[in-house]
Amino acid sequence: MKSCSAMESTSCLKFSLMSLIWIIVLMNEIHGYKACLEIERTALLEIKSFYISVSDIGYDDQILPSWVGEDDGMPSDCCDDWEGVMCNATTRRAMQLSLNNTKRSNYYDGTSASLLINMSLFHPFEELQSLDLSENWFTGIYENRAYDSFRSLKQLKMLNLGDNVFNDSILPYLNTLTSLTTLILSGNSIKGSRTKQGLANLRYLQVLDLNGNNNITSGSLTRLDRLLRQLPRLTNLTNLKKLDLRGCGITTIQGLAKLKNLEELDLSFNYIIHGSLEGLANLKNLQVLDLSGNRNLTTLAYGGFTDLPNLKTLDFRDCGITTTQYYRLANLTNLQVLDLSSNQNLTMLGFADLPNLKALDLRYCGITTIQDTPNLSNAKRDGKY
Repeated sequence: MKSCSAMESTSCLKFSLMSLIWIIVLMNEIHGYKACLEIERTALLEIKSFYISVSDIGYDDQILPSWVGEDDGMPSDCCDDWEGVMCNATTRRAMQLSLNNTKRSNYYDGTSASLLINMSLFHPFEELQSLDLSENWFTGIYENRAYDSFRSLKQLKMLNLGDNVFNDSILPYLNTLTSLTTLILSGNSIKGSRTKQGLANLRYLQVLDLNGNNNITSGSLTRLDRLLRQLPRLTNLTNLKKLDLRGCGITTIQGLAKLKNLEELDLSFNYIIHGSLEGLANLKNLQVLDLSGNRNLTTLAYGGFTDLPNLKTLDFRDCGITTTQYYRLANLTNLQVLDLSSNQNLTMLGFADLPNLKALDLRYCGITTIQDTPNLSNAKRDGKY
């Protein structure tokens, strides 16, 4: 090879730099897995091994098949090519892990043996912001240094533990995740009867989903105000914007008064009685209220919901309503959606003026008489009269 002359030194240097760049690009193409951090790549493979170990025999090839190491064939970039993994484009650290429904089983009857999740598996993920572990039938936490493992997730904002079998024992661990804004605990076995502090430290929490924890009324825990004291101490969660308590067996809602930033509240399919609705009066920022399936709400004559100026959606579907005093809705001037469907014993209907109403659902009602019909020119009416 000829050496570069003095006159050609600049051109020769440029050529050398370009050659080096192409070599680096080529090496990255050949060894793509180097794009993500080796410590996190190794941790991800350990997570895969964990799921294989707790799954039934014969499912190895179906569990996270895109997560391959050097021994499994052509390695790939865990940030760009592995399912359920999303990384920071600059640091190449994992920001989101979606591991929902990853455990495989031939049959599950809801009474499986104890299955503990070892949170130390997630210790290397320093930039993790979203973790989905739902639908894996976990029953608890492996306790060896578990608090340290939870505290290491300093940037975690979203945690989905829905549709597992966790009980109250998980709450103290969750209480260490002080950066959380969204916590999903739906479909578990939370009772709230054996915890003192609950989730009181989660002051940034905006979304809390307790949907389907139908053991919440077991023993002496039959009132929501007791739940608020014993389970998450929701009165400390002043940033909470969305709360889902669907199907929790709740009878009263007096304890919600301090959650003044709530925008969405789902209390559907509980046992709430009409007199307890006065507890909603302080929720001035509430926009969506779902009370459907509360068969004890036989009348709208009582209701703190009537003083909610920002309410846009109100759902009283299938509540067993027989009588109405619709003038009580007169203050809901921003209401856009009103669902009264499937109240089969509702025979007489009267309205207040609702100037912004866009959707009115009266399907499967037994209405025979309509009184005081207002101007509903903006509403899409759905139902038989």
